[in-house]
Amino acid sequence: MTETPEALTEGLSATRTLVVEGPNLYSPTGKNEHSVLSSPAMIMEMELACVDAIFSQIGATVGFHVDVKHVAPTPAGETVETTATLVKIDGRKLKFEVETRYNGTIVGTGFHRRAIVKF
Repeated sequence: MTETPEALTEGLSATRTLVVEGPNLYSPTGKNEHSVLSSPAMIMEMELACVDAIFSQIGATVGFHVDVKHVAPTPAGETVETTATLVKIDGRKLKFEVETRYNGTIVGTGFHRRAIVKF
């Protein structure tokens, strides 16, 4: 495993699925029957999809910028699919396009940036 961007190519991607339950929920009214996917849980899935796309090629990265919109609710008990695609490599800085969908509808979309780190 190398820690240099030469091991990477734009277009690498990964997709994750998540059942909307437990700590991934938020209720805007405080009532359980109104629980939906929380924005922090959606963003975490986006970050993890980015890591899944590149970890085997380069190892450790850290997130340093999130620019996403949470545009639609996903009810409790449903499943979302999150995809991250590497769209730009700038030295040790990586930019991903991220998208979360529920039943084909976009729930969240945007960009996430990560930096390659050496431990």
